[in-house]
Amino acid sequence: MQDFLSIIFDDLHLTAAKYFFTSAADPWAVKVDIEGRAVFHAVLQGRAAAEVDGQRFVLEAGDIFIVPTGYAHRLTMVDLPAGCPEIDISGEFKGYRDTPIQLGEGDLSAFLISASCSFDVELGQPLMSALPRGMPLHGLGISPPEWLRIGIQFLLQETRELRPGHQSILNRLGDIWFVECLRLYVENLPEGNDSWLRALKDPALATVLSAIHKAPDKDWTVPALAQLACLSRSAFADRFHKIMGKPPLTYVAEHRMRLAAWQLRHSEQPVCRIAEMVGYASETAFGQAFKRLHGVAPGRYREQLRLAEI
Repeated sequence: MQDFLSIIFDDLHLTAAKYFFTSAADPWAVKVDIEGRAVFHAVLQGRAAAEVDGQRFVLEAGDIFIVPTGYAHRLTMVDLPAGCPEIDISGEFKGYRDTPIQLGEGDLSAFLISASCSFDVELGQPLMSALPRGMPLHGLGISPPEWLRIGIQFLLQETRELRPGHQSILNRLGDIWFVECLRLYVENLPEGNDSWLRALKDPALATVLSAIHKAPDKDWTVPALAQLACLSRSAFADRFHKIMGKPPLTYVAEHRMRLAAWQLRHSEQPVCRIAEMVGYASETAFGQAFKRLHGVAPGRYREQLRLAEI
């Protein structure tokens, strides 16, 4: 599981990590809506309620709430009185704060840390679309888990000193926090769960998916993938389709197109080289496949992106 999880997390390209603390006294309620950024809230002291997509979760000290794509959500005191004003704190994820956000006027109700990271929407699509809009991680005790406690100490040191390489350190810290949370979530998936995430717990599929992601240019066939999975061709194809929701070679083709789009956005590689990198024998075949998916040829796709940035 760890190997494939590492690979798909690398695909996310988490960057632009931001962090801040919130000191909340009753009554209090905040909202966050930053679509396209992964968001993390941890209750360090007290209690809080999290609401997303019509669901409500009560969080105790040591609990964590993840909103993988930044979908609109709320954090409030547990017994929120009617008419309590709601403060939008989405803008706090754009910069740095030396002091906690102060909410309410009564006794301390909750002390929280919130973090967010940008991620690559194209390469992150398979993982992010498989996750729920909100992920509560309960049962971590009356205090933060050890990895989070150490991380907070390190974060406080970094934000005080602002040494060279500051943002790079914060990005790595964001990587660690989010992968720890995802690992906990996947480890606790129920056995009957048939979502894409179950592949992370399936040794056969994790091996196959790791191989596809490590060598997208290889001439993959169903028999070759089945051999990696140590399954018969039919058993492998059925298992892959049931869990991944599509045939093996469809997944291969889609992953190649995601990689190609990323290269066109972020590199200066010529189209012919990108075609080779994602397993196409000719630039023409690659161009046709890319146009079927994106509606434009690879070169035109790159031009449009550059024009949009001007």
